Amino acid sequence: MRGEAHPQPAPSAAESQPTNMQFALLSALGIFFVVDGHLNNSFFDIGGLIPYYSFHMQLFVFISGYFCREDGRGLVSYGIKKCRRLMLPYFAWNLIYGLLAALLRSRGFAFGEPVTLWTLFIEPFCTGYQFILNHAAWFVPALFLVELAHRGLAELAHWAQARQAQAELAHRAQAWRARQAQGIGRRTAGEWPLLFVSLLLGLGAIWTAKHVGTEGFLLTLVRMLFLLPFYCAGNLYRRELEARDRLGSPAYFSLILLAALALALRGRPVIYAVSHCRDFPGYLTPYLSAFLGIAFWLRVSRILAPAIENSALVRYAGRNTYPIMMHHMMVFLGIKTVYAFLAKYAGIFTGFDFEAYKTDFYYCYYPRGLVQLRVFYLAAGLALPLALHWIMTRVMCTLREKMF
Repeated sequence: MRGEAHPQPAPSAAESQPTNMQFALLSALGIFFVVDGHLNNSFFDIGGLIPYYSFHMQLFVFISGYFCREDGRGLVSYGIKKCRRLMLPYFAWNLIYGLLAALLRSRGFAFGEPVTLWTLFIEPFCTGYQFILNHAAWFVPALFLVELAHRGLAELAHWAQARQAQAELAHRAQAWRARQAQGIGRRTAGEWPLLFVSLLLGLGAIWTAKHVGTEGFLLTLVRMLFLLPFYCAGNLYRRELEARDRLGSPAYFSLILLAALALALRGRPVIYAVSHCRDFPGYLTPYLSAFLGIAFWLRVSRILAPAIENSALVRYAGRNTYPIMMHHMMVFLGIKTVYAFLAKYAGIFTGFDFEAYKTDFYYCYYPRGLVQLRVFYLAAGLALPLALHWIMTRVMCTLREKMF
């Protein structure tokens, strides 16, 4: 689907910890779906039964929820930590892309809005499409808000549990609080209620989108609440469901594909624009189709994980989906710029459409109309951001060593 951006990075385990290869592969597949989808392609949509745009954004929220860990921080401290990890890099790149968009507009391109405090710091939480060049990263501020909302709900649940404990027995309440102070037993008992409450909030968000609209900060609220259940589900899966996920793969895949087929036979679409929270196909279908897609690729990743356990490339890609999501659309523009240069100054690629190049950000040029060359865009969109990230990491490490 054109016009919807995606992905954002799923937070992964810290680099010093062993890599969960199942989820590294799941993250790598998710970012593949994002890049492939932005090329208006669908290599792995299972014959249309599980299209990317029915689940891949929600997949990243699920993965992020899976890696959510109790760290003893309060909501404010937790928010500062997440802001440093997610939003500070986002704001830095947002400024860079804003300046680049301004330069391109001066050369006749029709991409992006002017650089202002609003487009730098506020608009990312509304649409995230302020400069177009990095619009695929709209997901980063959305995920940041989802994580804060989940922590807020969890803290509210803790407060309610504490009140209940105090009402029962004072000495038992004291023992419970002592365990909480040590970070023991928190959240586990509350994950099912959190999922239930978040689903109610998500359904309310869909109702709001359908009947009130998503103008301005309403989109921020609707998007956050719609995605929240997937974060809760990821946390719940790690805590309680993963150990029980033992159904044989033939039966597992049969159930998923039959359910996906049943949704398809209803004749209603399962593709909708999460970035703009529009065209929701009913109330339950968005969640059913998304959880089917997540469950399908979750099991595929488990099956394939042993075969790629020594793959440094999958490990690196799974841990670094952030730069791919931030930069892959710019890589596409770079490829088109090379074609434009050769068409203008070398007299080749004469079919290149300069008007579309400057006005349609999704325009892709294929020499001789060979759409098979789409794979070149796909490979570059995945590889070059990872290469940029690797180089920047090495440069920063070198600078730190020299400074300290």
